[in-house]
Amino acid sequence: MLTLDKLNIYRRFDGDLDGWARTANGHDASGITDDDWHLIEDLRQALDLIAAGQASQVFTASFESRLRDTTADETTRLALRALR
Repeated sequence: MLTLDKLNIYRRFDGDLDGWARTANGHDASGITDDDWHLIEDLRQALDLIAAGQASQVFTASFESRLRDTTADETTRLALRALR
């Protein structure tokens, strides 16, 4: 489950998984994991496709459902949408 704390770690390292892994040894107080990191990247890619108008309505609906299922709350979803 993605939380605002996990997104803040991702943002602090500017999406650099290797940098985070070297610095935090793969562990920190947020509880972020490699899987969380990859999920953030997957969700960001989907958001970019949708924003560019390259996603079908079915894809967009499926994405919105996945976004709700994988994030802790609306604040986290808004923060994810704001990552660019």
